[in-house]
Amino acid sequence: MSNPYLNAPIRTRMYSSTVHKVVWVVVVVASAGLLAPPLFFIAAKKRVVAMYVPALYAVFAWGTPIMASLVGNAKNWSGGVLAFTLIVAAVHAAILDTDWKAGR
Repeated sequence: MSNPYLNAPIRTRMYSSTVHKVVWVVVVVASAGLLAPPLFFIAAKKRVVAMYVPALYAVFAWGTPIMASLVGNAKNWSGGVLAFTLIVAAVHAAILDTDWKAGR
């Protein structure tokens, strides 16, 4: 019987150290979530996440200000969407390597 955990392909680590992880999470938070798509693109290239994840972050993080400027009077919803995207991106960036096991 085949076990998917034993036969899983070896993945690279997303972060080389805890300091590296903290720096990326701080960068995502300090940039108000606007630098989340490049982080998740790197993660997708390392096969830590699927390739659609950086696309979704780009749509929400970069598309919200563009849509808000086109629609006008976006005070009611654009800040909420950006804050939600920021929180989700920071948490997602912090937990990217939690299931990583040496030799897997």
